[in-house]
Amino acid sequence: MLFIALGLVVLLAVGGGTAWLVASGGSGGGGKEWSVPLADADSTDFTQGIAFAGWLTDKTVIRVQRDGVLAYDLASGKRAWGVPSPGDQLCGATPELAGGKGAVAYGSTELCDHLAGLDAVTGKITWKIKIPAKKSRVANSLTVPRIMSAGDVAVVYANDVLSGYRLSDGAKRWTYKLADGCYIRDVNAAATRVVLLLNCAFAGSGNFVQVLDPKSGKAGWRYELSELSLMSLVLSADPVVVRFNEDGDKSTFVILDDRGGKLSEFTTGKVDMLPMNRVAYVEGMFEQRRYAAGGGRLYLMTFPGNVPGAARSRGRVLAIDLKTGKQVWESSGTKPTMLTPVRADDRGLLALEVGDRRNLPPRLIRLDAATGKAAEVAELPQKYGTDGEDARVFERDGAVVIVPWTPVAVRHAVIYVDTKD
Repeated sequence: MLFIALGLVVLLAVGGGTAWLVASGGSGGGGKEWSVPLADADSTDFTQGIAFAGWLTDKTVIRVQRDGVLAYDLASGKRAWGVPSPGDQLCGATPELAGGKGAVAYGSTELCDHLAGLDAVTGKITWKIKIPAKKSRVANSLTVPRIMSAGDVAVVYANDVLSGYRLSDGAKRWTYKLADGCYIRDVNAAATRVVLLLNCAFAGSGNFVQVLDPKSGKAGWRYELSELSLMSLVLSADPVVVRFNEDGDKSTFVILDDRGGKLSEFTTGKVDMLPMNRVAYVEGMFEQRRYAAGGGRLYLMTFPGNVPGAARSRGRVLAIDLKTGKQVWESSGTKPTMLTPVRADDRGLLALEVGDRRNLPPRLIRLDAATGKAAEVAELPQKYGTDGEDARVFERDGAVVIVPWTPVAVRHAVIYVDTKD
């Protein structure tokens, strides 16, 4: 009993009031390569090591997790700063930073009912407010708010209320009032707009894609949809990409322009829309999926299949022309494995080939926008084989940074590899 008590005192002292789930600094080749291990990688409680966001600044990589926010120096891997949760636990975060600022949600083990502003440079909490919340109807689970980034506004959807809060001071900018008989099927946001998928069938109005101004919350254009399925999603707010129907192995998408006109509509085979950051018993958070849009292309991943003779799965990339809706090419990369998108631009898709821990190192590759031809950009160490499968992956000036969403089948909280010679 004395040993346990002393151990608890040490943990609280190091964490400043919380037991950090990851180590205080990175290990490895210092500067060139380092990683931060999960402190309890063998735990069967996968909610403990979940990351609600991964942020990258000029000098640090930041992991937002259940017990606090941790920043690591990119050059050395040492912890730059750490902020414990203001409440019992954190339960959400903006997916992106804006002007070096982000927001995190926090609350008790039963109710996620507060939002706090965070300065990503200093690691200081700058404001705290109360937000709408509700308890989960399922035992031993937590309902959390969906938090989205819309420039300098955090868009929060919780307890059937959609509101925008200013990142600089937490002031509420707007709350969107739904028409009677309507409800939000899905929502996504970007700096340019907030996009809602509205089901107003019970009000006799039908189904719509509704755009809001992220700064004022005022309604803009609206596009009517003929039908919605249970798996309808707003994949992207800029460009506006909506999957409005799923029927067996087929998915139907619509691409809308900046004025609400239809650019294209197309149907694909079964594509991978499973969230990379989903954890059992955590409901409602903004889900990160395996796709990318940019440079006039939408890149979708086929549903993974087993690789014969290997203990891994593989996926292929479908490149869709946003204007025509036509498939331009299909590619499997350089090796048969899973692909995690990094970013899309005019050159094509930058992606991480996940590999495995036995005989296939992860690779950073680029798929050409016009042809789909895969070219290896860099090879990462074998030991990080599967850590990038369900992760936020960044690349900057030849450095690859991996922040796994969940601790399932991974042993690291943060990975940094400088691939430059």
